Amino acid sequence: MSSLSGKVAIVTGASKGLGRAIATRLARGGALVVAAARSKEKLEQLQQEESQKIVSFPCDVTRATEVKALIDFTRERFGRLDILVNNAGIGRFGKVEDLSEDDWDQMMAVNLKGAFLACKYAIPHLKETEGHIVNISSIAGTESFAGGAGYCASKFGLMALSDALTLELKPHQVKVSTVCPGSIKTEFGRHKDYALEAEQVAETVWTIVSAPKGVIINQVRMRPLVPREYQK
Repeated sequence: MSSLSGKVAIVTGASKGLGRAIATRLARGGALVVAAARSKEKLEQLQQEESQKIVSFPCDVTRATEVKALIDFTRERFGRLDILVNNAGIGRFGKVEDLSEDDWDQMMAVNLKGAFLACKYAIPHLKETEGHIVNISSIAGTESFAGGAGYCASKFGLMALSDALTLELKPHQVKVSTVCPGSIKTEFGRHKDYALEAEQVAETVWTIVSAPKGVIINQVRMRPLVPREYQK
């Protein structure tokens, strides 16, 4: 694995949970990180803890003007962009007949449109650095489940976006990777006692972006190892 010294990364949804863990891991691996999320207060707390490597930037990824401002700020502050981690996501669960239109729209806007907008404005700069896009999807982006139609649809869409980006950006030497974790011990939804730790998934993201220049890790599916006592 190589150091990310001198590299500049953006991590969305970085104020808590997995995004916070990813931003911290990249910073401790040498990268300069712009941590983006809607919560200004939580971002400022993160910046204080990692003041040498992390800069916060409040941003709603569903708004094109704010996403463009995030990309512009990163370029103006650091002069380059090497890594984009699209981590921002929300989940609203229930049967299709019970799911509200607003819940559906929110998931599509944050989980899918947000990644699209970030990629749209970041790609010209990632071409310059032969950079890397990491989209945080989910096992729910590979397997559907009852009560998760909207969430699964948004994550399946993110998988398709990643596949198309891989083909579009291959000639420009820009890498595209997708991470599909199972349940993680964060504030996001319910999870089992043996669920993945956010730091474990963050370590996987680090492994992906620090891989040798000629290596692309396209997709990683992660599940926790089920303890014997939970197995039937």
